[in-house]
This record gives sequence, C-alpha cells and structure tokens, in this order.
Amino acid sequence: MNEMSKYLVIVESPSKSKTLEKYLGKEYKVAASMGHIRDLPKSKLGVDTENNFAETYEISPSKKKTISALKKLVKEAKTVFLATDPDREGEAISWHLSQVLEGPAHIPLPFLRVSFHEITKDAVLSAFENPRELDMHLVNAQRARRILDRLVGYKLSPLLWKKIRYGLSAGRVQSPAVRFVVERQNEIDTFKSEKFYEVITGVSLKRDTPGLVLTAKLTHIDNVPIYGNKKYKLFAGEYTTSGTTLSNKDQVGVITSDLEKSSYKIASIDKKEYQKAPKPPFATSSLQQEASWRLGFSPKKTMSCAQKLYEAGLITYMRTDSVNLSVTAIDAIRALIAKKYGKDYLPSNPRFYKTKVKVAQEAHEAIRPTNVQVTKDSIKSAKILADELKLYEVIWQRTVVCQMSNVVYSSVNVGITASLDITNYTLYAKDSVVKFPGWLVCYSGGKAGKSFSAAESSPVFGLLAVGQIINFVSLNVLDKQTPPPPYYNEASLIKELEKFGIGRPSTYAPIMSTIQERGYVQKIEGKLKPTDAGIVVTKLLTDNFSDIVDVNFTANMEDELDDIALAKKNILSVINDFYIPFEALLNKKHTDIDKSNYTILETLDEKCPKCHSPLVVKLGRFGRFISCGAYPKCEYLRSIVETVGIKCPKCKEGDVIVRRTKKGKIFYGCGNYPKCDFAVWKLSDIGRG
Repeated sequence: MNEMSKYLVIVESPSKSKTLEKYLGKEYKVAASMGHIRDLPKSKLGVDTENNFAETYEISPSKKKTISALKKLVKEAKTVFLATDPDREGEAISWHLSQVLEGPAHIPLPFLRVSFHEITKDAVLSAFENPRELDMHLVNAQRARRILDRLVGYKLSPLLWKKIRYGLSAGRVQSPAVRFVVERQNEIDTFKSEKFYEVITGVSLKRDTPGLVLTAKLTHIDNVPIYGNKKYKLFAGEYTTSGTTLSNKDQVGVITSDLEKSSYKIASIDKKEYQKAPKPPFATSSLQQEASWRLGFSPKKTMSCAQKLYEAGLITYMRTDSVNLSVTAIDAIRALIAKKYGKDYLPSNPRFYKTKVKVAQEAHEAIRPTNVQVTKDSIKSAKILADELKLYEVIWQRTVVCQMSNVVYSSVNVGITASLDITNYTLYAKDSVVKFPGWLVCYSGGKAGKSFSAAESSPVFGLLAVGQIINFVSLNVLDKQTPPPPYYNEASLIKELEKFGIGRPSTYAPIMSTIQERGYVQKIEGKLKPTDAGIVVTKLLTDNFSDIVDVNFTANMEDELDDIALAKKNILSVINDFYIPFEALLNKKHTDIDKSNYTILETLDEKCPKCHSPLVVKLGRFGRFISCGAYPKCEYLRSIVETVGIKCPKCKEGDVIVRRTKKGKIFYGCGNYPKCDFAVWKLSDIGRG
C-alpha cells in the first residue's frame, strides 16, 4: 500500500477493482482475490460427519501468492472492506477471506462488509458510508449448500463406480436436472403420433381476381367442430397437442369433393382489438433464456458477458431472481421513453412487477442498465467486446420496453359456410395486424419486432359483408401428425428448473455445464439428449435413491437453504435431517443393488463365439460394447460400430461412424482412423466447404 492509503478493499476480480478505484479516493487500496481462495479438498470428503459436519478447507495452490500479497496489505491497513458480490456466494467469499487473512487472536482486525448491486459512483459511495458486519445467515446457507453437495457427490459416486463403472458421479441438483432430460427422451420415444388432415380453401369475391383470394380453414362439419386438443401427462407438467378428427383419407376425399362443388357465403364477421403488455425486466433465468433465443448464447456465455458488463459498471448485478425496479430507475426509463418515442408510448402510470422471492434481503433489483441513457452504440470502450455489446442491447431493450405502452392489435375472424345438399361446412379466415406498435418500436428491425413489420390487413377483408356470396378458388389438403413433446434446450431446461424451484440464479449456468461436461447429457444441434450413462445412472438413482432425483424433494431442500439464510432454520439441523436417513440407505444399497440390472443394457439374440453363452450389450467408459453374458468366466467382447450411411469425404474409402470423446460427447469420424483423421461435430457439416 502507498503511504496515503489507509483502507484496503478486497473484491473478486481485477476489472472490478479498477472500476472501484475510479470512485474511491487515494486513501483506499483496492485488491482482487481472483475469486474463491479456498474450498473443500478434491482428494477427500473434507466434511467430518462425526463432528457436526465440520469442514476442512484447503487453499488452492494457484492462490497462495495472492493470499501472501493480501496478508501483507492487510497488515498495513487501518480497516479492511470486503466488497465481494452481493449474494450468498459473495458473502461466503468474504467470510473465507476474513478467516484466512485475520491476524493473531490478540490483534483483531476490523473486517467490514460492503455490498452494492451496481458499480456506479453513487451506489459505491453509499455502500462505503454504510458498511455492515458479515451476514452469517447468508454464509451458513452457502456453507450448507456446499456441504450437502459434497456429501451427495462424494458418498454416492463410489456406489456408482461399484455398481456401474468408474468415473461416474451424482449430484444433489445435477441428478434431478439430468432426470428431466432422461424423462423427456422417454416421453418422446414412447409418444404415439396420430395422423390427421387439415383442409384449406381459397375463396374470392370474384373468380378472376386472384389477388383478392382469402385463405380459410375448415373447422366444422354440420356444426360439429373437427379441431380438438389432447393432453398428455408428462414427468414435468402437461403437453397439449391440437389436431383434427379427419384421420381417414377416403373421408377427406369426400369432403374435398363436396367443397369443390359447394356454394360459399359469408356467415359472420367478428372484429375486435386486443392488447399485449410488455414482459418484466430480466431476472437471471429470463436473461439466459432470451440470450439463447435471440443471440444463440449458452447460459455460461451469457453469464460471462453479463459479469463483464457488471464489472464495467454498465448493468446491475446479474444473479438475481427479482424483477423489481427502483423508483429512480423507473423515472429515468420513463423520461427516456417520453423523449425518444413520444408521450403516446408512455403509460400514464409506471408499471410495477411482482417478484416471487422467498429470501427478501436477496430480492434486489432486476438486471438493468445502470444508466438507461447509455445505449449500445454509445459504449466506446475497447474492453467491452462485441458479444458483450449484443447482450447489453438485449438488456437495454427489455428494460425500456417494460415501461412502455401496450401493443394494440386489430383482428378479424370471418366465418364462411359452404353448403352442398344437406351437408354444411364451416370455414374460418383470420387476420391480425398491429394497430398501434407500443413497445414493439423498441425492437424495430430486431427478432422480437417481426410482428411489428407486418403489412396492412389483406384488402379483401375490407370488402366483405355478412350474407355475401363468394367463390371457391382452390383447395389444399395438409397431411399432418401430432408432434411428440419437444426436446429441452438449455434455455427451456433452466425455465423448467426455475418453475419447480430447483437451483437458484447463481446455479443455473453451472448446472447446464456440469451435466454436459460429465457426459450425462449431450447437446446435439441445440437439443439436450441423454447419454447411455445419463440414462443408466438416472435409473439406478430413481430405483434406489428416489429422493435424490425427486423434483419436490430437491425443491424443498432449496427452501430449507433459504430458511437458513432467513435465520429460520439451523444449518446443523438441515444437514442432519438429510444425512442421517441418506447414510442409512446408502449403506443398505451397497449390498442390495444387483450390478447386472444397470450394466447390461440389452441381451442379444446371438451366442458368444467362445463359450456359446448369450451376448449382451453393456455400458463402458466410452459407450456401449458387446460382451459375453458369462463374464467374468468368459472375457469375450467387441466394440459396437455405428455407421451413418455416408462414405468418408476425405479418404473416400472408410465409412463415417459415430464416435465419442472421453466425456461421452458424440462426434463423427472416419472408420479408418488413425489412417484417416476426418472428424466433424455435426453430420450437417459433412460436405461443406
């Protein structure tokens, strides 16, 4: 520290420290801890289950120089301010720093906690004017999460090694997340699609006026509706499909023949207006979903970009489940709307959004720009990269539109009757246009603004009148099938976890990364699909440790962690309530579980060439392989080669086959490897360039 510095401020990152140094005077020295400085050991449990779950922490070797430097600065400081992030994890980092950096017991150092949800001059100075003690309830909530995660992972994983194969792992939140993906795959595989037909006609005021053709859909036959919905019970909620009762091709042939000969008349014209309100400002999960949809960002990338924007002082803290905005922020947003878009785009009253958050002291503001006057184009810093600017624009737009006027749509629904002899058919033609764009103007030219760019209503709608005779022009029959439930992508899985109360803002992105990095889920062209390892581990856990993969149990555990943060529950009682029955069940299952139930995936109709026992398909470290069912008496085995029906474009000799990385991720390579090293991640990449 220089001679003028009296106070030491410790933050997590150098970029955050540089931003703070702009606002604090020369009396303050700002230093970075470079994230977490210690954690539970990797090589052992690190939790004493016989001594009130006392933790043993180890300092990371890469942080020893950092800690030495910090200790030197601490000795020279009058006061140490801990200015880590304003959430449980940030509170825990501050606590770890205070534990590692404290001096001798007889010389207590004054560690003070400061927290701010945006790195602006006003927010920072206000925090330093009102420092506080460490909140041990928040610290204990984070400690409890870490202890529980360690107990599940380090106690359950050896069982998976013993009963399935070495290298597998289980996790308190990871495993339920994988189960969502496994259950969805099963629902897709067992879904029975139903074939149906849709009948679309073209009608016009005049046969020789093709530009004024109206497209109408058949909806009723003799006043009986042909469209209906069918609901399916899923592991996570319900899935609804829509289709017609027209499943017989011959029946459709009769209908189309009738429609070609029928007399058409306008039966009804229903005009109405409806409005669409803007969405709330971003919380962590909704930002990750929007960034996935609009920018194609993974949750990990979204949070990395948001972290940079936060540390540069451009946005508020990015780990939050709040959609609240401060009155000051709302006033600034409304002033910008009035100036930039005009009074018609500003509602008479501000919009307030409710947050469903249990832990009130953590329910700070939504993610928003710290200064709404700063647009993407006005940010000139070379340190803010292109992807970070894209994310900033997404945040800026959502923040502004959340206070703008509703979009007003004008719709018309025209009922048409087609009559032939004693049979009456009813068809409907619909149109909807933007009458007043409202908040859509903020998205003009962007993906969310496509409906705003809609043209005027089709001119034929303005020429229609009830009772008017119209002419048949064309007919089209669409051959359709009810689709199965969609695969999860990262954004929709996060939405599902949030809906069921699994995980918290700080854990969504790590969950997505963990389940893929550990080889339980693979992302194929954006879709999350379970690997064999994910399916087998989920089956073992569901059969034997139902609580570990139970949605409600996991959500209730999150609530208990919230209760610790609120000082409603004791850390020891929460951990004990989980661990005592878990340990007893674990000890029992080490003996009870039959390994063959989970290592044999399939018995083949083929005999072992060595001993003539049935061959079976087993799960190995690198995927499926064929083994003798009499193993270990007979050690015959062979690999399974999955071809895709394409010749290698590089050597022209080998077949392209499905291969897997050490972590189980699928790629496609030449069957003549290592003679030919052709490889791609996607089949669609073959033949490009």
